[in-house]
Amino acid sequence: MKRANRNRLLAAAAAAVSSFLLLSGFDSALTVQDVISRGQEAMKDMNSISAQMTGVADVVLDMTAGEESNSIPLKGDMDLQVQMTFEPFAYHVGGTMSGDASALGMAGEMGMDMYMVTAEDGTGTIYVSISGIEGEEGWQAIPVSAESMQEMAEMIEASRSGDLTAASEKLGMDLQALQDQMFENAELAPEAVSVNGVDCYEISIPVTGDMISNIMSQLAASNAELGLDESTISIAQMFLSPLKMDIVQDYAVDTFRPVYVGYDMAGSDFSMLAQMVGALMFTSGEDSTEAAPDISLTVNALNMSGVYNDEPVEIVVPEEALNAPMAETELELYQALEEAA
Repeated sequence: MKRANRNRLLAAAAAAVSSFLLLSGFDSALTVQDVISRGQEAMKDMNSISAQMTGVADVVLDMTAGEESNSIPLKGDMDLQVQMTFEPFAYHVGGTMSGDASALGMAGEMGMDMYMVTAEDGTGTIYVSISGIEGEEGWQAIPVSAESMQEMAEMIEASRSGDLTAASEKLGMDLQALQDQMFENAELAPEAVSVNGVDCYEISIPVTGDMISNIMSQLAASNAELGLDESTISIAQMFLSPLKMDIVQDYAVDTFRPVYVGYDMAGSDFSMLAQMVGALMFTSGEDSTEAAPDISLTVNALNMSGVYNDEPVEIVVPEEALNAPMAETELELYQALEEAA
C-alpha cells in the first residue's frame, strides 16, 4: 500500500474515532440539524473531551449437524476511557476487553493502554501497552510522521466544525452526502430527556446496512489500493444489507455539549452471517455426502455506548512508556501489520 493512501486511511480511522466522540431551556422548534449544528458550535469552545465507553456482546450460536445440536454462548465486554485534547493534539485510550467462548476453549481478558502525542516539530509518537497476551507485555513506542499527524488533525477538526469539504477531498468521497443520507430519517425527541440527571435533546438515527455498503463502495472506487474488487464488494454487501444500527445522541439542553452516545445492532438480521459461519465450519472432504451444519445466531445484546464528562483533560504519558524502546521508522508498524495479515 502506498504511503499516501496508508496515511489517508490512518486519518480516516482517526476521524471515525473522533466522530464517535464529537457527534454530539428545551426548544421544541429546533430540528435535528439545528441541534447538530449547535453541538458543533459548542465543540469549538472545548479544547478537550473525555468519555467512558462500554460495550456488550451476548450471542448464542446454535449449530445442528445431523441429529446433534449444540448451543454455544459467546460473550464479551469492554470498558475503556477515551480522552482527547485538540491543541496540541493528544489522545489516550485505556481499559479492558474480555471475552468468554468457553465452549470453544477460548476465554480471557486483555488490558490496553495507548497514548498518541504531538511533538513541537509536528511529528507524533504512539505509546502502546497490552496485557493479557503472552509475549506482548511492556510498552512499545512508534514514531508518526508530521504528515500523518497533520492529516489526522485536519480530519478531527472537520468532525468538530462540521465542514467536511477538506476531508471529502482527502478521502475522495462525498462525506457531506453520506452524512445527509444518515440524518435523513433521524428524529428529535419532542421533549427533553433526562440522561444522568442532565436534560438533553435526544436524536435517534437509524443506519441501514445499505448505507454502510454505500460507504464501502465509495471507498473502493476512490482507493484502488485497497484491493476491493466488485466481487468482494458484492459479497460484503450481501452480508451487510440485512444489518442495521440504531444510534442515539444526547446533547445538554443548556450548553449543547455531548452527554451520551449509543450504538445498538441487536435488531439486525444475522441469518446471512450465520450461513457464512456454517460454510466456514464445514470441513468435510469433497466426496463426503455429509451436509453442512445448520447455523443460527441469537443476538441478545450487541451494543456500545459512551458517557461524556466535562472535566478538563490533561494527557500525561507514563514515565515507563517514555522510556520504551522506539521503533526506528514509522514503517515498521505498518510492515508488521501487513506481515501479520
